[in-house]
Amino acid sequence: MRKLLLPFSLLFWLGVAVRNWFFDVGILKTPKVGIPVISVGNISAGGVGKTPIIEMLIGNLGNNRRLSVVSRGYGRKSSGTIVVNDGYGNFASIENAGDEPSQLASKFPGLIVVVDEKRIRGAQKAVELGAEIILLDDGFQHRYLHRDLNLVVMTAEEILNGDWLLPAGNRREPMSSLKRADNLIITGCENIEQFDRASGMLKMQFKTGYYSALKAEEIIGLQTKFKSFKRILTDEKNTAEQLAGKKIVAVSGIGNPKSFELSLTDAGMVVVKHFKFSDHHWFSEEDIQMIIKARKTLDADFIITTEKDYMRLRDRYINFLNLEPIIIAEIQQAFIAGKDKLDISIKHLLG
Repeated sequence: MRKLLLPFSLLFWLGVAVRNWFFDVGILKTPKVGIPVISVGNISAGGVGKTPIIEMLIGNLGNNRRLSVVSRGYGRKSSGTIVVNDGYGNFASIENAGDEPSQLASKFPGLIVVVDEKRIRGAQKAVELGAEIILLDDGFQHRYLHRDLNLVVMTAEEILNGDWLLPAGNRREPMSSLKRADNLIITGCENIEQFDRASGMLKMQFKTGYYSALKAEEIIGLQTKFKSFKRILTDEKNTAEQLAGKKIVAVSGIGNPKSFELSLTDAGMVVVKHFKFSDHHWFSEEDIQMIIKARKTLDADFIITTEKDYMRLRDRYINFLNLEPIIIAEIQQAFIAGKDKLDISIKHLLG
């Protein structure tokens, strides 16, 4: 049915093309903030695994540098500039901050985290707070802020299957926009063979000169893996092998719930029910009771949710978290190709 919207996708493409041309010729400005900015973005709506990549970059860059993440703060119940964490442990509420910024602030207490729908204003605030490097979350389309390294994330499935522009598809920009990227990161690779197929498809397109500024040598491959499974009640951490064969009720309000469920299944767990809420969904008491009822009715061993969803549950449903057998699935991105390419890009950025 979405293909019926293709005429509107053409209009969407025209609007995107004109806007990008305004930036390219300088009619719309892209100011600098005086410190290095690394953007992690994508060309499609939906989850592609950007947050674990930002966490990986924080781990690589954090030694002796004051880092900041600047985000729009999708799903938050506020507007304007909000300092989620000033880097000294002063946190904003999750309602004002949003789930992903709160997750990053919680995991990295020394990280400066600022949310603002105007990224340039948020970046300027981060500089005021002492940031030395800014990681711009979901920043590819937000060209009002200059970035020194442009990382674009796409899933292997998206590349292999193709897609249309909004509203007929999920693309926010055409593939030709990849000419602005310094590195292309392919996530969700099941194995090196799938990465080779996806990168090979892109390399064929590169040969046509379609993405004139992006070279095939700048493609990086990542595989999403479970880092651990943390039990809320005991703080105990389990491996996927320890949970294999267990009956699971999955709960997610993320951009790519299908990938989450497949990962649980591939790890050997039996997903008897998956509650798929919209991305950044704020849980209600009715939702909680529905989840509890399903767990009991289906005699599931555990309820498993994501770190991002846990942030929206943490302060609002303490009894639920303390009384039910809930596990947080912690994920990470592992390199399967191109680690040296990203290391080189960052090294050049930092001089």
